[in-house]
Amino acid sequence: MENRDINWKKYISYFKYWFLAILVLAVILGALLVIHGRRSGKERTNEECDTTERVFDYADVMSEEQEDALRALIAEKEMQTGCDIVLVTLDESLADYAKAYENGTGRLQPYQYTMIYADNFYDEHKFGYDRPYGDGVLLLDNWYREADGGVYSWLSTCGRAEKRFSSEMIDSLLTEALADVDSDPYGAYVKYVELFARAMTDTGRSPWIPVYVPIFAALLGTGVFVGSNLKRHKGDKTVSLITYVEGGKPELRRREDIFLRKTVTKRRIEHNSGDGGGRSGGGGSHRSGGGVSHGGGGHRR
Repeated sequence: MENRDINWKKYISYFKYWFLAILVLAVILGALLVIHGRRSGKERTNEECDTTERVFDYADVMSEEQEDALRALIAEKEMQTGCDIVLVTLDESLADYAKAYENGTGRLQPYQYTMIYADNFYDEHKFGYDRPYGDGVLLLDNWYREADGGVYSWLSTCGRAEKRFSSEMIDSLLTEALADVDSDPYGAYVKYVELFARAMTDTGRSPWIPVYVPIFAALLGTGVFVGSNLKRHKGDKTVSLITYVEGGKPELRRREDIFLRKTVTKRRIEHNSGDGGGRSGGGGSHRSGGGVSHGGGGHRR
């Protein structure tokens, strides 16, 4: 009995590093679980925004019932993402509006009219879930056909959304969301909200797995590993270092490593300083007329 207690202590000591590793893993994943929970249910802290409205359907392309349904969806997704989510529709030329800013920006193209308006709208109302000019996104969809024949939309990102969305991600979102906007505006704007929320909450796991699952799996795997090894090494020690040595005494043969020469090879390590296709975050980063940093991208139909 006493011998068994000694063996148990020996094996527990042997596996102490495994237990320590599991403990560290559990703490890290537990912290991720807490962070995820806080982020998904984070309270809005911006008290300076001058409106609670999120759907500004100035073009009147949706019914009141559709607008109310969209507001409810936006409220849900704002809690999940920790970002303000805004929609503005227009049906008017923005050429004259944009000209007022050309002294500071230079000559603007029609696709940039919506950019100026969207950024300014966001700034003027001080949108941002965490603070004024903070985390959030605004889609401006202008139904007016400008002089060049284009109908333009702009997605303006700010704060965490600006860092999260690359130019490629913005282009993909607008292309998918607005594919059928002419025939189904409400469906298109619902898709905009859902695609944005999905991108902001994506953790890289597909399908989504709660973070406590890896903790349980790691603990279970360690328990099985330790248990199987304890059974395998349960017997008494029957051999020693010299059991199979002829005569019971080890013979040491002399060996020497002789240093002959030293060769040093130098090689230059190239660093890629280009933008590359894998660029993440900050799509179309620029400063608005009010000096606020925005990301964004446009769409023409």
